[in-house]
Amino acid sequence: MAGIKRAAKNTRTITDDPLAVEIHKVLRRYTEGLATRIHEKAMGIELYSMAVERLGLKGPALAYVISHDGLMLKTMSRERLIFRFQLSGRHKKRDMKSRLMIILARSAVFYKHQGYYQVYQRFFGRFQTEGCGRRAFWKAILCVAERILKDLHILAKSQTPRSPDT
Repeated sequence: MAGIKRAAKNTRTITDDPLAVEIHKVLRRYTEGLATRIHEKAMGIELYSMAVERLGLKGPALAYVISHDGLMLKTMSRERLIFRFQLSGRHKKRDMKSRLMIILARSAVFYKHQGYYQVYQRFFGRFQTEGCGRRAFWKAILCVAERILKDLHILAKSQTPRSPDT
């Protein structure tokens, strides 16, 4: 969805064609409607609703991560989760879960989320003083993604187990 929105916005800003502007508006309306529908359906998942209430995060990326890896968030250790989501070191080709966590971290930083923006600033400043240069932003985003993953892990552990329906 993010790629479609980016492509439509790029086309709209490059050309002054009224048709490109209309296509951008339609695509934005549809993607926002789809994101709203995904959010409403995902509120039925207990871990997602806890993440929305306690962490202040929401969206299709979070819904995908929780719906597909909710059990792993609860059963695996934090270190194994970080390796599972490919958030440590450099990877040539990241899988979907890793890219979604990075998108979630970047949007939290972009919209200046109260908790995660402070984490970003702390790590960005530290990496800049270490001389990382341009990579400081990227490394700080990965640290924010790790923090989000750790917070989701804590929420999943605190989640009450469901009793089997009889």
